[in-house]
Amino acid sequence: MARALHQLSGRSKGPFMAINCAAIPEALLESELFGHAKGAFSGADQAQEGLISQADGGTLFLDEIGDMPLALQAKLLRVLESGRYRPLGASEERCADLRLVAATHQPLREHIRAQNFRADLYYRLGQFPLTLPPLAERRDDITQLAQSFIADFCAREARDDMGITPAALRLLQQRNYPGNVRELKNLIDYACAMTPQGGDIDAYLIPGEQEGDAQTAPNSPISSTLLPLPNDIDDLRQALRDVETAIIRQRLMHFGGNRAQAAASLGLPKRTLAHKCQLLELDTK
Repeated sequence: MARALHQLSGRSKGPFMAINCAAIPEALLESELFGHAKGAFSGADQAQEGLISQADGGTLFLDEIGDMPLALQAKLLRVLESGRYRPLGASEERCADLRLVAATHQPLREHIRAQNFRADLYYRLGQFPLTLPPLAERRDDITQLAQSFIADFCAREARDDMGITPAALRLLQQRNYPGNVRELKNLIDYACAMTPQGGDIDAYLIPGEQEGDAQTAPNSPISSTLLPLPNDIDDLRQALRDVETAIIRQRLMHFGGNRAQAAASLGLPKRTLAHKCQLLELDTK
């Protein structure tokens, strides 16, 4: 969404820089944003531009801004108010002309009351608020997103163009998606990797939901999916082997790799399932 805002804006010809504030250690986040001068700290053998400088004339996206340390929030507020900042260890200030887009899943109003987030920064960031509904509330987007992720995978992995069957799309439409769009992307990447060259993603290649996520019937331990069968089978043994492999892999993923639970759900002794995993060359470690 942040990238779309940039590409559709008057700054589209400028740079787009992004950082996840929760993924960078606090000690490094300030340097990543503001840059540093040579000798600013131990190991700073040369000066380095920060993302604020690199985003000059374009857009800076701060993901998970709710996890930004308080001290850094004050410095960011000054950039937004004055357009000026000072790299670590530098003696002179610099100017920055950028659009700031921020995102968070944190309840910022609660953090303000707990004094973990600055109220002045919150209201400065709220100049134009946008609420992006979770994927479960906009299921009409799932098909288009899935097709986009498939195209990205094929381009990234130099694979032939790949489609997705209606059965697989129906299965994707039925999920809860507690992980939102990232969860859908991971599902598609896995299914693409497991789809043979020249084939389309089928329903049996979509991993099952994790235990506790799926909405199943009270007496049903797991959700079941009817596996669609191809019409061009010319080797029954290999076809049965492929189906067995898909079922075991899907069941293992459902139980997080727990062979005992997977074996029990399939009515098999654990040793038998382990032997099948070895024969089918299934890596469940």
